[in-house]
Amino acid sequence: MEHSLIQTWNLGYVGLSYVIATLTSFVSLELASRAGRTRTVGSSHFWVVAQALLLGYGIWAMHFIGMLALHSNMPSAFNVLPTVLSGVAAVALVYPALRILHAGRLLLGRLALAGTVAGTGIVVMHYLGMAAYRIPGTVVTIMWGPLLASVAIAVGASMVALFLFGLLASDWATRQRRSMLYGAKTVAALVMGVAITGMHYTGMAALRYTLDPAADLATLAVTGADAGLLALIIGVVTFLLIGLAVTSIAMDVTDDLDLQDLPAATD
Repeated sequence: MEHSLIQTWNLGYVGLSYVIATLTSFVSLELASRAGRTRTVGSSHFWVVAQALLLGYGIWAMHFIGMLALHSNMPSAFNVLPTVLSGVAAVALVYPALRILHAGRLLLGRLALAGTVAGTGIVVMHYLGMAAYRIPGTVVTIMWGPLLASVAIAVGASMVALFLFGLLASDWATRQRRSMLYGAKTVAALVMGVAITGMHYTGMAALRYTLDPAADLATLAVTGADAGLLALIIGVVTFLLIGLAVTSIAMDVTDDLDLQDLPAATD
């Protein structure tokens, strides 16, 4: 019997990946506005760590949901170890990028270095995650055009995002109206969501799966983590993490308002 590899896209998962990328971007922009303008070094470090965890994990979660958007008529699964390592790589390289960003003035050289570090983390995360995706009986061909484009998008988008993070952590943000800042953050998050998901799907196009003529398709079996269960776990953890970040921001805003009211209460 003649077999062919048929791959289709689940638009629901594609849309969910964009929602996760956009929400992660918006909350990260909120965290950025606190990372560089807090009252103590310890408090500033807390917001940088929180931002790195949320941004790194959020991009990784978007990547994984985006992987699930690709459906195949062949059995497939995810290898757990490289899947986990891909998430660790994202957080591990986003954090030093943020530290580089907040270590001094917002200069082009600093921005390029931080963007390269963060972009490298995103690229490593993406292709480690792709390596975890297995379809037995297929061979993978690297498409160098989309691969190089995905690297360029990752570094370029990282530089733009870090520029926005640095701008929101600067004195410029303190001189702007709150409504204007929220509007700017919303538009920036929507654009960042497009860039993050654009890098992911460009990167997926860099690997082309075709059937191995030598494989005995009738005897193929695949072992690995159940994709549906992983999707459920990652989705729940993602929204819990975003909710925790929003709660922390709300508590910080309340503390700031209490400190502003304190002088008036003592007059």
